[in-house]
Amino acid sequence: MAVHLRFRSLTVTTADAEKTYRFEGPATVVSGPSGTGKSSLLMLLKHVVGGKAVLTPAVRDHVLSARAEVFIGGEHVVLKRTVNDARAGQVDVLDPDTLSTRNTFAVQSDPDLPLLSDYLLAALNFPRETIPASRDGKATTRDLTFTDLFAYVYREARNIDREVVGHLDTWFNPKRTALFKLMFALTDSTVLELSRQLGQLKEELRKKTAEHENVRNFLSATDPRTEDQLRPELTSLRVMLQRAEAALASLRHELEESTAADAILRQELRAAVDSAREAAQEVVAAQELVEARAAVVAQVELDLSRLDRSATAIEKLSPFDFVVCPRCMQRLSTRPVPADHCVVCLQHDPHDEDIDPAAIAQTRRALEVQLQDAQSVLVADSRVLEAAQQRAQQTDFVAHSLRRQLDAQTRDLVAPRFDAIADASARAASLRAAIDAVTQLQGAWTRAHAIERDVRDIKAQRTRATAERKARTAELAARQTLVTDLSLDFNAMISQLRPAPWIQSATIDPSSYLPVVDDVSFESLQADGGGIVTCINVAYSLSLLEFGIMHSDVRVPSLLIIDSPRKASGSNLDDQARGHRTYQRFQALAETHVSQVQLIIADNDSAPIPGPAFGKIELDYDNPLVPGVAHPGPEHTHRAEDEAWPS
Repeated sequence: MAVHLRFRSLTVTTADAEKTYRFEGPATVVSGPSGTGKSSLLMLLKHVVGGKAVLTPAVRDHVLSARAEVFIGGEHVVLKRTVNDARAGQVDVLDPDTLSTRNTFAVQSDPDLPLLSDYLLAALNFPRETIPASRDGKATTRDLTFTDLFAYVYREARNIDREVVGHLDTWFNPKRTALFKLMFALTDSTVLELSRQLGQLKEELRKKTAEHENVRNFLSATDPRTEDQLRPELTSLRVMLQRAEAALASLRHELEESTAADAILRQELRAAVDSAREAAQEVVAAQELVEARAAVVAQVELDLSRLDRSATAIEKLSPFDFVVCPRCMQRLSTRPVPADHCVVCLQHDPHDEDIDPAAIAQTRRALEVQLQDAQSVLVADSRVLEAAQQRAQQTDFVAHSLRRQLDAQTRDLVAPRFDAIADASARAASLRAAIDAVTQLQGAWTRAHAIERDVRDIKAQRTRATAERKARTAELAARQTLVTDLSLDFNAMISQLRPAPWIQSATIDPSSYLPVVDDVSFESLQADGGGIVTCINVAYSLSLLEFGIMHSDVRVPSLLIIDSPRKASGSNLDDQARGHRTYQRFQALAETHVSQVQLIIADNDSAPIPGPAFGKIELDYDNPLVPGVAHPGPEHTHRAEDEAWPS
């Protein structure tokens, strides 16, 4: 039996008004002139269940939220979603009696909220699956969502005359096929999981194969030797390294023995070098002391000279009174000078009696004594410096003699051994480098073998997964007869609707699950006219819906929303008759399955067949979809199907 999905009402809320549209009975026809909001009403149904709906400016600018009362599986809830605001990515699930919020779900992945799609699929008892896919040549997966399933429910006006459930969309088409198989149980979780595993194994095998190829190319370009050739070569290199290290150890031992004989002479040389260093330090210290003494002598001599000049100046100049400046020759008699100050420099002028010749003589005698003492100390320190310099020369001579003696003793014995040790060390280093190079090559070969094992393991896993999937697919193959039965029903539906008089047969392709008319694919039929293609598309959807109702093990949703079933049809008698037959089929389906099915149809005109099976929602320019917003008239219409498709 089809999975139960049914809308009871849709409430549209604006800032100033609110209006509820009810879907009474098994079929409801939403009718009205172009631009009054028929398609927008259906788009709002898609909007509240989490789909990417195409909304007109009137809806985006004025509608605050849409609220749909819906039966989904065993659930009876109200779904509410805002329009064009910060919460438009969330859907509230309300209690149908109190309109209190039960839960809030995210339309797209959100770390803080559960997904609406998961909730709706669980309520429908429809399997939540992930299908294998490929992106940029890499294996990946895609989740099947409720909005993907809704593509089988809602046949939009924009593509009803050009594609079947989005089959021309290369991104969506794999989902369409997978959903069909799940609805008819032509596949199950086991097959899909095995398919995902095979996709991952294919990707892993591709990577491992490329890695193995890279390693083999590296080996071919780096060194042509095979692994079998490298093994004995590595053994030979290790033997040669052992011999080289033994020879090096022997040379070092001989060098140690020869240097032991020179230990006493080396010890004497070290002592002589230490003595020479200490003597040099004593010379430096003595030189610094002599320089300091010489500076003291020079300072005392300077003080004596200054004293003599001062006394001479006083003696010679004191008798004179200056009346003009001795420099610029200007007169000083008119210059105001304080008492007891010099008329030339304006400093305090001592009286003659303050200048004591005895004091000057005493100062001179003190400086002369100090000079004699400083000169005596300088002579003594100079003798110490000479003695230190002599000792330094003697210690340098001893150290130089011992060094020449040691060089003479080791020249013929140690130097050749140092050369041999250097050669042996270089040989050992070269062998170690060769061993490292061979070891790296062996590591590359080991890696190549490991990758080969991984490739074999992946191929074995792929073989097992392929066999398991084949076995499970074989178990499900018996259900392929359902597609055959659906094909027969579709042919009968085409016979009843008669899209065109020339059509002889119609089938469902067993691989693509798309309609084929007179052995011609759906997209090839478009040249025959949009009205004919639309009728074939409607026949396909009606066949799926009725087949799901009649078969308890088929999970086709029990709801079908069709926007413009008479799209691209003209007004001639054939077109009118085709539309009449289509509505007759709507009526028969609604009257036969009353509570098991729901049809919501948007059309420019009301149903051409009156009857209780069809509920009505009538829109016009005085009463458009959006309540409280006046319609500007037929010359200012915005159709939802003409709006930009959401990305």
